Amino acid sequence: MSEPSAANGNPPSTEEISNILGNIVIPPCPRIVVAMVHESRSDDPDMLKLDKLISGDMGLAASVIKTANSPFYGLNHKVQAVKSALQVLGIRSVTNIVTLLSLRNALGAPGKPNDPFWDQFWDRTNYHAIACARLAKQLRFISADGAYTFGLFNDCGIPILVQRFENYKETLQLAETSDTPFVELENERHQANHTLIGHILATSWHLPELVCNAIREHHNFALLYGDIPKDQGDIAALTAVSLIADYMVNDFIGTPQGSEWNQHGAQALDFLGMDVDELAESKSDILEEMQEARAYRK
Repeated sequence: MSEPSAANGNPPSTEEISNILGNIVIPPCPRIVVAMVHESRSDDPDMLKLDKLISGDMGLAASVIKTANSPFYGLNHKVQAVKSALQVLGIRSVTNIVTLLSLRNALGAPGKPNDPFWDQFWDRTNYHAIACARLAKQLRFISADGAYTFGLFNDCGIPILVQRFENYKETLQLAETSDTPFVELENERHQANHTLIGHILATSWHLPELVCNAIREHHNFALLYGDIPKDQGDIAALTAVSLIADYMVNDFIGTPQGSEWNQHGAQALDFLGMDVDELAESKSDILEEMQEARAYRK
């Protein structure tokens, strides 16, 4: 199979997208997310309208309040209503929460509620997003909200492929020990990969352009070496952040470090201007936050 154009930094062609999708179903963006994103990007967002949008779904409203009160946001006083969450956290953060909850519902575990894969996947996704956001805040190269959204969505193609291919979980297991790059392994076994599927979903869900493009490129480690176009600097930085976040998550959950970290981890640190001492200090703080998130979930 020829290498998809996106693997070389170019958007996939219409023909490639058609070939990749085949029988793969991309969940449509929920109407509430469309409405939230539209309102949040307006010049004068209507807080009352946003409150009504969320509060109209009791389950969603309860989940938003619970998420807002989680250790990640570090509120001094717990919020009791959606309106309070909007006022304290801001529209962008609440929109991120709604998008996350909608993503989990859309990509959940259809017909397989007892499959441990799904809890493990969403726990890892949560930890990864926490690490991305905290690293972004520390490095001050991109907003923590943007990095958090990227961290939540960068592997969103994986559950779609799990549902489409019976042997995709085997691919995930092979990737843990294989020297073959993950995306290349996916292409060989399934003629599709999670970065392109994730990019398509993120685009159809109206995520920011930077997040969509970073999802597509987050295994393109060539971006970390040599000169890169100015318009790809933030994408490369998110690629480096994602790799470091994966390293921290693997350490936290006790998973061996993969070949990508062994091959490109030092370059990711160098790209972001971090040394091993800064990495150790950041990891200590972020693992503590992951532990708080794990305890809160229980």
